[in-house]
Order: sequence, then C-alpha cells, then structure tokens
Amino acid sequence: MIEIKHLKTLQALRNSGSLAGAAAALHQTQSALSHQFSDLEQRLGFRLFVRKSQPLRFTPQGEILLQLANQVLPQIARALQDCNEPQQTRLEAGYRMSQLYSVADAGAGEFPRPLATCGGRLPFRRYLRPTACAAAG
Repeated sequence: MIEIKHLKTLQALRNSGSLAGAAAALHQTQSALSHQFSDLEQRLGFRLFVRKSQPLRFTPQGEILLQLANQVLPQIARALQDCNEPQQTRLEAGYRMSQLYSVADAGAGEFPRPLATCGGRLPFRRYLRPTACAAAG
C-alpha cells in the first residue's frame, strides 16, 4: 500500500534529482530512504526509478505515481487547511416549530395558522458559529 509519505518522497526525489538530495530535503539518511524505496518497490512489485542513473530517471510506473502525488498532495493540503479554519465551518441544527411552543399550547392541540397549513410542521434552520470554547472542546 502506498502512503502519503511515499508520495512526498517521490516529489522530493523529482525535485532534487538524486536519492542523496531527496534524503537531505526530507531530513533522512540516504540509507534510510533507499531502504524505504526498496521495501515499497518490493511490496508494489515494480521499480519506481532507475538506480545509478545520471540524471535520475523514473520508470513508467514511477512516473504514474509521481503524477498521482502531484494531484493528491495539494488536495490533501487544501483539505487539512479547511479543517483547521473553524470560522469556515457551518453547524446546522434543525428544530420542529412545535417544540418552540409551550406545553399548554401543545396540549390544546392548536397550531398557529401558518403551521396548520404545513401539516403542523415547518422546517426551521438556524446557523451557529463555533466559539473558541466549542472549537477547543
């Protein structure tokens, strides 16, 4: 299974042009990154790039996964940014209008005229903004 870190590593490899450069950009040793690629290639069943080539060349499969990384990683970054902006979040709560009337009104079995024409129900939406306390909790 390919993970987000693998996609980021493929991008670093493309940007740097070498395994050593990608390792430095990702704050890893070249050996650790090489092992990560070897393990991934073994699980996938194909090579991602041609080793010991100058400049570094991706295999056709590696190019496909690099294209995936270029599409998916920006989408993930945008989604995470949206998740971290609580002022953009909208909370919807629905209420029945009958719940807003007192027990005495409900006991009398009478609804105001507009509600009677709606079969006793009227959709009601209320938009709430999250507060700092709600966002933290």
